[in-house]
Amino acid sequence: MQILRDLVYQLLPRPRPSGAPAADGERVARCLLILSRHPNPTFSYYLDERAKTLGDIPVVTKGLDDPLDAIDSDGLFVIICRYIKPPQLRWLEENQGRLAGVAYFVDDDIPAVLTGNEASWPYKFRLLKLAVRPMPRVNRLLTHVWTSTETLASALALRSQRIDILPPLPADSPEVATSGEDDGVTPLRMIYHATGVHRREHEFLMPIVKAAMEKHGNLHFEVFASGPLARRWGRQGIDPARMAIIPPLPWPAYLAKTTHHHADIALAPLLSGRTNASRSDTKRIDINRLQAAAVFSRCPTFERCAVAGEFHIGNTAEEWLAAIDLLVSDRERRRAARDATRNSIERMRRHTSPTFPGIRFKALSDAG
Repeated sequence: MQILRDLVYQLLPRPRPSGAPAADGERVARCLLILSRHPNPTFSYYLDERAKTLGDIPVVTKGLDDPLDAIDSDGLFVIICRYIKPPQLRWLEENQGRLAGVAYFVDDDIPAVLTGNEASWPYKFRLLKLAVRPMPRVNRLLTHVWTSTETLASALALRSQRIDILPPLPADSPEVATSGEDDGVTPLRMIYHATGVHRREHEFLMPIVKAAMEKHGNLHFEVFASGPLARRWGRQGIDPARMAIIPPLPWPAYLAKTTHHHADIALAPLLSGRTNASRSDTKRIDINRLQAAAVFSRCPTFERCAVAGEFHIGNTAEEWLAAIDLLVSDRERRRAARDATRNSIERMRRHTSPTFPGIRFKALSDAG
């Protein structure tokens, strides 16, 4: 079966820039159009803050079902964020000669997700319909391809193909909330927020969380899960009065929840595998918004912006239980870990370019 999965993985289409490049390899753009399944985390993590740096350059964001007929295509640079539907694709084809360029941005190894065994079939069908099926037509338009990590670029690129890296660019960190004294009895909130695509990580955490909850009576746990995963969490024998199983929220609702309802401890496991190897460290951004002390898997993804004071541990139950024990019992270590992740976000901002690779923008007021 794995041989068949590997074969299908190699055969699935990848983004390939085929649009005619400008003579100097750089196009002048007067307006930016972002097409995405808006609102969504990919836009927030990678595109939103960059778009804010463009000053007088008009930025238009359209959802996948929004018409484009009223948009002036002359000098327009278009970013396709993961997905596109046929009406917008036809509009791009009809206006290709007037566009300044078209970039495709992706932050997941979509062929790996499709050939893996973690994602649900409805999610895979969405990927096939909105990302894979349009790709041959999209490739005839593309002048740029951007990915979120070097590993993802290597997975998608041909030997001679250039793919630029667009790392996450977080907003400024929120103000740190103050908390009362820790008397060892006050409830502590521990969370694991992940979609069903992270089934293996859910399964890894189940016995660990159960053991931690049995040991620490003041620990409460919140997990995002639905369907079979939610039922499995419910069968772990954890006191339901101390565990909340919440269906995954729409992105705006999740942003609001994590902005206004903070946590004490956040779990961020990442197991080895083809899909996870290409992931970026956006989980840091969510944990920083939650103002929580994080426990990270020790892996290249989270090592990118690691700083002293964080917990990076191997993927064994013993190490995870020990880290949770320490954070539950030591308020100062929780504070230090929380502040370390806050510092890692500042490091992420300092070392990430706010520009869109390969595009030179020129405002209409500069024309002449």
